[in-house]
Amino acid sequence: MAFNPEDFQFESITPPEKHKPILEWNAVSRLMIVRIKNSDGEYSYNACKLSETVNSNLLKNLPDEWTNDNDRIVDFSIYEDGEYILDKEKMKFDFTTKKARYNRYNYGEMAEGEIKELFNVLKATIEVQRVDSEIERSREIVEMAKSATYIDKIDEERQLIKTRLLEKSAWSQLADAPEVFEGEVELWATYRAYLRDNIKTPEDFDDLLDYLVWDAGFKWPIDPQQYHEFDPEHSIEYLSTSDQFKKTVEGSGRFAIEAIHGNVEKAAIIEKKRLEEGIPMSKQIWDKIQQYELDAGLSGINIDNLNLGE
Repeated sequence: MAFNPEDFQFESITPPEKHKPILEWNAVSRLMIVRIKNSDGEYSYNACKLSETVNSNLLKNLPDEWTNDNDRIVDFSIYEDGEYILDKEKMKFDFTTKKARYNRYNYGEMAEGEIKELFNVLKATIEVQRVDSEIERSREIVEMAKSATYIDKIDEERQLIKTRLLEKSAWSQLADAPEVFEGEVELWATYRAYLRDNIKTPEDFDDLLDYLVWDAGFKWPIDPQQYHEFDPEHSIEYLSTSDQFKKTVEGSGRFAIEAIHGNVEKAAIIEKKRLEEGIPMSKQIWDKIQQYELDAGLSGINIDNLNLGE
């Protein structure tokens, strides 16, 4: 059987050295593995563990002729040329032992259209799992981060760093401050003014989520000495480009609770984007999700959280 892999909405690709599937689903372990083409042209495999709810929705809402309680899918793999492997288990009753058991077998009777449809359903399932877990995790992290303990700690840390940097650079504002290069003292004044004017506190924001998003994007300015080392000719104006700022300064870190509870910065950005714009998703995928009720019982993914595009 031959068909164009572009029918699957995968880009046309050159098969790798080993014949491996572009997508595999193990219904027993709830594991999906999908092949991704990287920017360098190489392939990598991303694994996705489906939740019990998502995996159950998938099995329950697929057509009975594909899977049911007595004849269920165990494993499905599909290749870039449209070939597939579908292992199923069929329940058999042993009248001798009076017990029922499942016999595993290979099922090869799916039509081309059915294979494409199952492939598209599995793609939609991956999106359900990804978006729902991303939203739920982001909500959880953001709620934790909004606690007074976390907010106060990161604000305290930043203010202490600001004070330390101002104290370390106070020499530059003395009347007889020496200059290693022309205009150094003036640059130190610019540096100190930036620290005083741009280090915000939670009280500067009406919504703590906005503070967390600001915190996610905040970077410290490099000092005039570093600027001069990088650009001795001062061809680019000081503090005018992004590479003149960095995420951390020497001796600073992040509150340990962040490492325990997850990436607050990413979560804050995701949550803000969800509230203002919605999480991007193709309408085709969403329609497939709705058709097979893949989102049943989930609280993260719903139409209000999405920004549907073609």
